[in-house]
Amino acid sequence: MSPVNQFVFILIGLCMLLCVLVLLKRDVLSVKYSLLWLLCGGGLLLIAIFPYIIYVIRDIFDMVMPSNVVFMIMFGFVLLLLLSHSVAVTELSHKSKRQTQSIALLEKRVRELEEQLNKKNQEK
Repeated sequence: MSPVNQFVFILIGLCMLLCVLVLLKRDVLSVKYSLLWLLCGGGLLLIAIFPYIIYVIRDIFDMVMPSNVVFMIMFGFVLLLLLSHSVAVTELSHKSKRQTQSIALLEKRVRELEEQLNKKNQEK
């Protein structure tokens, strides 16, 4: 990797980490979801500083091209991101279901109280 490319990747990694930290500070991104992005930014920064890591991983997995290692890492990150979003969607679905049930119970209780109030008013 040329020094210019290495410098650009280091800048991108630092910018990514900085963006995630700013989003955390402004409470736009929750800590639960930021961990994956911090891991990605840290990994990018680590690989940019020490590009030889890609060659070591290539040798461990017995791959021919270092670019295949990069694609494998990116694919793994996308899978983790999809899993993280699936968990979030599931949690929101359960929360929505519980709130809908709670609202239905409250509406039933209000109707019952209104009926009782109407009966008392008719008796008077």
